[in-house]
Amino acid sequence: MTVFTPPGLVVESAKYPTLLAGVLASTAAHEHLAVYDHCDSWGGLDREAIAAMRRNLYRFVLPVNARDLEPESIIRVLQTVALSVTPMALRVEVSALPPRTLEPSFGLLPAGPLIHTRSFELLSEPEISRVASRLSERDIPASEAVWQLFEYDYSLDQVARMFAVGLLGRLSSRRLVPLRGAYRAVIDAFTTRAISELNEAPTTDSFSIQTGSALGERLVMFSWPGGPKVDYLRMEFSSQGRSTAQSMDSTSSPNSDPKTTLCAAYARFGAYRALLREKVRRHVVIFHSANAAENSMLSPWITRAAVADATNSEPMVMDSAGEALEALKGLLTPPLECWTSQMDLQSRLRG
Repeated sequence: MTVFTPPGLVVESAKYPTLLAGVLASTAAHEHLAVYDHCDSWGGLDREAIAAMRRNLYRFVLPVNARDLEPESIIRVLQTVALSVTPMALRVEVSALPPRTLEPSFGLLPAGPLIHTRSFELLSEPEISRVASRLSERDIPASEAVWQLFEYDYSLDQVARMFAVGLLGRLSSRRLVPLRGAYRAVIDAFTTRAISELNEAPTTDSFSIQTGSALGERLVMFSWPGGPKVDYLRMEFSSQGRSTAQSMDSTSSPNSDPKTTLCAAYARFGAYRALLREKVRRHVVIFHSANAAENSMLSPWITRAAVADATNSEPMVMDSAGEALEALKGLLTPPLECWTSQMDLQSRLRG
């Protein structure tokens, strides 16, 4: 059977050193297939359009040895897909396809059903990224390779795919890792380096507010002199009412949970990228109003998209903390006190 990948990869946990690895692929060469796994291009799409795209992407996988990078021919195909910047055709050997359904995957975007294949074969010539290919051949720490790829403006998804299939890091220690873990490792490597770089940057002398949204969820970014730090406060609304959780930068967050920790990582990634573009040091608090009932499967992407929308918006700039807090209170629903019941915002402003 011939299938078409955006390109997109699947690397999921099994019993180590075995992982289930393969491609996200559609059975049809859709006109806009390239954006099906390129979520930075989803601005303006509604929930139904995104779900329809993702439902068309089956997860074709087979078992691989993550430690020994075997079977070599399959690993080579997966690495080629990771380096490609255009859709590709592949032949997969499967018995039958199940109905298209959208299946959630915590920490990743939802996709179609998991299908075990017996082989992969490339049918089209990939368009390989030269910069990524050169970096994949270098014997340097993964964190350095990640940083250089972002300096060349590669997307988080491209870098995570390369990390997942063993294309980054010291040559002697490369392994396949689950894609979910690859995202987190890439984000952690980036934010650690970003904080180091921003420690040498001048501190802002003003207070600012930016707002963003995605699929009906609203996000407010409040910044002041200090940092570099990015705190994340999440309020989820559902039929059971509302719940609040937080992830504080550089401090423990007892009032947190796996989803908040996950979304905070993506929020910090976007916020630190924006601070690096500005070359300025700030302390940022992100207030995120989330719709748990309708958007739970897309929560990592929604956080990324809303932060990107906010960082690209025109900031409201103020000179004093008092003025800034009053402006912030006028933008938040419910009131500020409901968000900060577990956090002393005044002390964060002072420190």
